[in-house]
Amino acid sequence: MGRRSRQREQRQQDRGQGSRDRMARVHVSDDTWIAYRAVLGSTPVSVALGKLVEREVAAHHRRTALGGEGVRDAVQDARRVAEELQTLIRRLEAANPDARRAARAEESRSPDSPAGAVAGTDVARRDGHRTFDF
Repeated sequence: MGRRSRQREQRQQDRGQGSRDRMARVHVSDDTWIAYRAVLGSTPVSVALGKLVEREVAAHHRRTALGGEGVRDAVQDARRVAEELQTLIRRLEAANPDARRAARAEESRSPDSPAGAVAGTDVARRDGHRTFDF
């Protein structure tokens, strides 16, 4: 094997070991881009977009995980996302108590709500199933 072949092979191995810069164009309105840049503050756009890409890949893995370790990782990642959403909900509710009361009232009317399936019913959970007392 010649020197050039060895150098080429070494460069390919080096590229495969770490993260590399990628280039992409982002198609958004000027107002959206200006707002995004303001939100980033001193964070470089490349770092922020890299995190977005990682988040999208993690979301894909959560949706498509099938077995064993993949499912375990997906569950852990989903829990992290749920915790992040809970933090956001608490912050928003603290900022606007009226919105919190309205959201709680809406939850109590929702069939998917753990609080109740039908307004005015008492709901108990037994053996993982909901029971309704009218």
